[in-house]
Amino acid sequence: MKSIISKWVADIPQSGIREIYHEALELENVIHLEIGDPDFSTPREIIDAAYEALLKGYTHYTHNAGLPELREAISEYYSRRYGVYFDPEKHIIVTLGSTEGLFLTLLAVLEPGEEVLIPDPGYPSYISMIKSARGTIARYKLRERENFRINASEVVSRISRRTKVVIVNNPHNPTGSITPLATLREIARAAYEEGAILVADEVYENIVFDGITFHSIAEAKKYSDNVVIVNSLSKTFAMTGLRIGFVLSTNEELIRTMVRMQEGVASCAPASFQVAAARALREYMSLAAEMTKEYERRRDELIKVLRDFPEVSFVKPEGTFYLFLNVSEFTADTRSFAKELLREERVAVAPGSAFGPNGEGYVRLSYATSVENVVEGAKRLVRYLQRIKRRA
Repeated sequence: MKSIISKWVADIPQSGIREIYHEALELENVIHLEIGDPDFSTPREIIDAAYEALLKGYTHYTHNAGLPELREAISEYYSRRYGVYFDPEKHIIVTLGSTEGLFLTLLAVLEPGEEVLIPDPGYPSYISMIKSARGTIARYKLRERENFRINASEVVSRISRRTKVVIVNNPHNPTGSITPLATLREIARAAYEEGAILVADEVYENIVFDGITFHSIAEAKKYSDNVVIVNSLSKTFAMTGLRIGFVLSTNEELIRTMVRMQEGVASCAPASFQVAAARALREYMSLAAEMTKEYERRRDELIKVLRDFPEVSFVKPEGTFYLFLNVSEFTADTRSFAKELLREERVAVAPGSAFGPNGEGYVRLSYATSVENVVEGAKRLVRYLQRIKRRA
């Protein structure tokens, strides 16, 4: 029988992260360093806010763009933090996490075959979203020798008349790098001049370390009509399962279009969780800071273990809860490496190849788990590398 599957989505691969995760679920005594899901429970204050909202009857549809009170809270947050105003009625849509927000954005702007320029290495789900939106994929490289920061010249050189969207991820998954605002402004200018849209994935904006001040692309006001910001409360407040994200743009036509699309895709995000999200942004940012402080401690403990094994290299993460470890001296196939590490040492890591061709030779370690797991997992990984070294 002839396949009924669209040619645009037929070759969408399963994420290499999920491949390792699913295999790890079949085993016992596994330390999970592959998944980017915080081990913290959603703070009790936010859960209580959602519960109270349920009792008050927030169990029905909301406006397709989201509850006015949440959109107002998001607007207030950006004014307070970045000094930038987004109109709650015209510039903001609440989505089912940043994933739906990004997917809706791509569906709204792409014609079949138009090009989306993405980071390499980069978040694997960009691939499935672009293909599902009938786009084509081009890549720009992030390099270890440049501390995995986005290189404006590299990106600008790859923007062409075929390019409809440029995606920047900052802070960056999988490397933990943070790219300066001046670099992002340069990319925004180049995209604007070519008529392309700059989509900024900023879901890790609140997980930054060492006293660094994060700057949102929202601050690049000159090119704002061609800039879309995708964000989420999932990582900031350990709310991954509550699915509250949002998209901001001063391009009112785009937001209006996405609001209409939302009706046919999901109608709206869960009402009670929207109420809780508004409370979180207005009252509970200190809870996010407490979790970030713990992530920084875990990062530092992970680095202590890895620094005792000089045959590997890495860039100290400035944000997120990931470290991208260069294991190219030990393997040319990180997928096989991750599978063998899992079988031999019961440590699950994400193969670098899952993040794009330029990720080969690396593995991503997530320290979204306890410090005890992070340290023990790193020790098992080093033990495995030492064994490989002896075999050679």
